[in-house]
Amino acid sequence: MVAAIIVLAVACRRATIPAATPVVNTEIKNESGQTILAGHTSLSAMQWPAYKTWFDNSYNSYIVDTVSAKQLQPYLQNKRMEIFLGSWCGDSKREMPRMIKVLQNAGMVTANISLIFVDNSTGAYKQSPQHEEKDKYIHHVPSFIIYDDKKEMGRIIESPMVTLEKDLLAIVQQQPYQPNYRAIEYWRKKVAARAKNMSDAELQTLAATLKPLCKHYGEFNAYGYVLLAAKNNTESLNVFRLNTFIYPDNAGVFDSLGEAFARTGNKNAAIAAYEKVLSLKPDDVNAKRKIGELKM
Repeated sequence: MVAAIIVLAVACRRATIPAATPVVNTEIKNESGQTILAGHTSLSAMQWPAYKTWFDNSYNSYIVDTVSAKQLQPYLQNKRMEIFLGSWCGDSKREMPRMIKVLQNAGMVTANISLIFVDNSTGAYKQSPQHEEKDKYIHHVPSFIIYDDKKEMGRIIESPMVTLEKDLLAIVQQQPYQPNYRAIEYWRKKVAARAKNMSDAELQTLAATLKPLCKHYGEFNAYGYVLLAAKNNTESLNVFRLNTFIYPDNAGVFDSLGEAFARTGNKNAAIAAYEKVLSLKPDDVNAKRKIGELKM
């Protein structure tokens, strides 16, 4: 059954537009020298030697909830899905093949599924060379975005809240649904549009609201790096600073803030952030090295 699916190529409540870029099936080298897929890619590429094993293993081992898949069938007529993922990402390798199997069992037209692979390099973090991710807030992968025409109905981020089948049903049936990373979803819906440097007082107030929604410090840290790579420097610094108020005793969040300040040209603020790292973790080698470099 997998072979029959693979030969089919992938075609081309928020107002977003599904990707209209052509399928490119491009492999690139990331900054670590790893060969990865990048951009709008056909499902047939999953049978290339570098990807076949993990795709087939996850696809074949997944047991679809056929009852839910049957319920999905009428709702998926004329719907589209974009799947943003990384061939370097363990979550993507696990969840994307499962989703493909679910959608096929639910009768979704394969041409209405777009696979868009993103980079994990520092300067292009969570970006595609064709930039289909622009304005779509792709912060963790895989991200499965479901569209009715050009309108986003909802998304599953990284992994399902219940199961892929039941999460999809909740979205297409317009039931209340909240994906993973509730804090980032809150930020992007209610805060992200503020194109200014936010005050410490504003961020402290937000931190009190968002802390209960966060699972770990890496949530906003990852989002900050996505913004930094996209040159959204103001929002990026707001996010990294916010994270220090949510996790004031975590040396890692101050390390990331220092890096963000350094990359955006604020040496004094970067040094102050790295000095905070040392106050929390006196033997931190990286912070000592960065302070020395910034003071040269």
